[in-house]
Amino acid sequence: MKKHLANIITMTRIISCICMIFTETLSYPFYCFYIWCGFSDILDGFVARKLKITSSFGSKLDTISDLTLYTVMMIKILSYLRKGLNNYIWILIYAVITIRFLHYLFVFFLHKQLSSRHTIPNKITSAMMFALPFFCNTKYLPHYSLCVLAVAYFAMAEEIIYTIKTLNQGENHAV
Repeated sequence: MKKHLANIITMTRIISCICMIFTETLSYPFYCFYIWCGFSDILDGFVARKLKITSSFGSKLDTISDLTLYTVMMIKILSYLRKGLNNYIWILIYAVITIRFLHYLFVFFLHKQLSSRHTIPNKITSAMMFALPFFCNTKYLPHYSLCVLAVAYFAMAEEIIYTIKTLNQGENHAV
């Protein structure tokens, strides 16, 4: 049981995401499941490191649960975002998503695996994204969204710079 504890916690996040689908958006039950998802995302990694039970499977499961959470969250709050965000903010959102997707594809074809760096700007972006539903019914949604986008662009630029440096180092070693 102990060696599977982190993965069990991660699985509860996936189950909570599925439960969120069936709750009213921005309701008390929605937020209960949502907050557990955020807490369990921190907890599973902490438990895995503390108990020294990290694994490739656990890492992949964590990525799947993160993608599940982002997908469910966006489906649930999209109508609030449509009402609350201006067209120029949507252009910035589509641009960052497109550039990130293309970068992930590039890294995938380069290394034959999906990879995302766990940098501080990426973690800050994730934390800010996690807080987004709490701003959906406020007048601060556009301002907060711009702050999230600024950090997301910075995080994305850092990843791209790292990828370029890695490529250049590989070329230098080949010489």
